[in-house]
Amino acid sequence: MIPLSYLDQRPMTNQIQTVLDVNQLGKSYKTFKKAPGLMGAIKGFVNRVEIPIHAVQPTSFTIRRGEFIGLLGPNGAGKTTILKMLTGLIPPTSGSAVAFGKYDTSARDKSYLRRIGMVMGQRNQLHADLPAMDSFHLTQAIYDIEQNRFRERLKTCLDLFDIHEKVSVPVRKLSLGERMKMEMINAILHEPELLFLDEPTIGLDFNAAKQIRNFLADANKKLGLTIVLTSHYTKDIEELCRRVIVINHGSMIYDGPLEGLDVRLHGERVFSLTFENSLALNHFKARLTEDSDINILNSTVESSLDLQFASPTRSVGRILKGLNEKINSSDIVDI
Repeated sequence: MIPLSYLDQRPMTNQIQTVLDVNQLGKSYKTFKKAPGLMGAIKGFVNRVEIPIHAVQPTSFTIRRGEFIGLLGPNGAGKTTILKMLTGLIPPTSGSAVAFGKYDTSARDKSYLRRIGMVMGQRNQLHADLPAMDSFHLTQAIYDIEQNRFRERLKTCLDLFDIHEKVSVPVRKLSLGERMKMEMINAILHEPELLFLDEPTIGLDFNAAKQIRNFLADANKKLGLTIVLTSHYTKDIEELCRRVIVINHGSMIYDGPLEGLDVRLHGERVFSLTFENSLALNHFKARLTEDSDINILNSTVESSLDLQFASPTRSVGRILKGLNEKINSSDIVDI
């Protein structure tokens, strides 16, 4: 892994600092109901029926310096809306978010914007008809990055993604993976302290996604860069995020460690075993009573046994291995 020398070697203290304090932040829209056809359009023009849409219900959470947080939920849950409110792209309709202890995110204070970065996998920040290098120079001018420092950071980023030969190619002629690498480079050139990522690996091949994950893990671990990530790829979340926030229908339903989410989502599994005869079944039951992780359920099928156990992803293999040690394969007819 190439050292991330382009980021500030900011001294990190042992004291936990709050980067974002979100208090009852919510967003509502209104739209209007329209019946189909010309008559529907006329009726809608004369008598408009308003429909409220609650994109994000009042939500509260705190993000501490150095955290890597996964913001999870189905499409339309409100994840991107939350990121847009936290970056000041859209104002909230209720509540507030305070960054670094002093900035109201909705005010779009220039000092706050200099300390954050954002990458949206489904939105271009680079100009499609210009080479990425032109956009990099524009970022340099906007953030007043000293020339030598700019060259150093840019070279390191290009080395990391092995994409030197593509900086002079118009962005619209790049592949999706190449474009996302350029977007990532552009978002970190000004050395942000807080980085928002909205599905940055969407559509990427294995190698490109892995390169981005490696970079993000290194930046977070070594330099304390605080990162908020939304993604539908399990690999992104499992490899990078220690804490996850789950949003569903605009409401926060979980905020805690990834392992805790594992237990809540997977619930319990039931295995149905059919034995050669009742003697084999009873022999297996006698051996199974010592395992407190497994419950024996009643079965309506003769010579069959239903076993129930909690199944967070990381425990399934252990339980199956334990079952295998107790079963004589010649006694089993079906599973």
